[in-house]
Amino acid sequence: MQELKELSSEAKILISKSDTTAGLEAARVELLGKKSRISAILSSISSLSMEDRKLVGAAANVLRQEVEQQILERAQQLLVNQDDRLTHIDLSEPGGLYVHESGHMHPTQVILSDIYDIFLRLGFAVADGPEIETDWYNFEVLNMPADHPAREMQDTFYVVGDGKHAPLVPRTHTSASQIRYMEQNQPPFKVIVPGRVYRNEDEDRTHIWSFYQVEGLVVGEGVSMADLKGTLLHIMKELFGPDTKVRFRPSYFPYTEPSVEIDVWYRDEWLELCGGGMVHPEVLRQGGIDPEQYSGFAFGFGADRLSFIRYGLQDIRVLWRPNLLIGKQV
Repeated sequence: MQELKELSSEAKILISKSDTTAGLEAARVELLGKKSRISAILSSISSLSMEDRKLVGAAANVLRQEVEQQILERAQQLLVNQDDRLTHIDLSEPGGLYVHESGHMHPTQVILSDIYDIFLRLGFAVADGPEIETDWYNFEVLNMPADHPAREMQDTFYVVGDGKHAPLVPRTHTSASQIRYMEQNQPPFKVIVPGRVYRNEDEDRTHIWSFYQVEGLVVGEGVSMADLKGTLLHIMKELFGPDTKVRFRPSYFPYTEPSVEIDVWYRDEWLELCGGGMVHPEVLRQGGIDPEQYSGFAFGFGADRLSFIRYGLQDIRVLWRPNLLIGKQV
């Protein structure tokens, strides 16, 4: 906070000493650019405690708005002074400095950035996969053949395909990239696969039909359920604070055995946040990995649901409504 106070004083001096629009533009870049101290402070917020993160983030944003206003006022003053000196208008001359309101990261993007930071510190790689996926990778190799009842757990959109690629689906989970990664990498490895997924389901205040999911996969010798539990507890407490109440309960997923679901205590109730378990031996075989030698765990959670909890939203659907104010309000 002391650094922000010092920066505020320095900004006022620097702006007041800018006698030309070019000099003022240079001051703007120094104070508000990507490599500015304000940007550095905002980028480092994720390393602070939840309480300090709110205080420093709010103070830094207030300072940024004050600096923007000071630059705008100085730009207007310079233009007035310039008009007083001009005897004619040169239409070929570049226009005056235009100071626009800075943008905001979307709340879900903020969460994703924090997630990347946490997992990278834990040694995870970050992978990607196609949003339009084959039935083979989305279902078959994840232990869900065509007649498997588990397919009814996820209402699915279908896309017209031809030949060996039919049918195609907008992926219902980023778990679809598990086999793709296993086919190209040998254990041991740790990886997350973030991306948008699609479900043909009704929306309500805690569910939306398209959302960002983060899939995690760890494979190696001796990987156990205790490793899964320790990893997910660490992630939840990193995101929501050390006092976050988390519970694990038995569940069922066709691609993990045993399987669990993870709930977080939110607004006087348990809210489902994550699913996971030990990777099914058949899924490992489909990825070309010997389940007699290696074991692994997998998990997946929605980034939008994490935003919903962190920012205390009443309705998750506001995150994807056409309202630019949502970035400011959270």
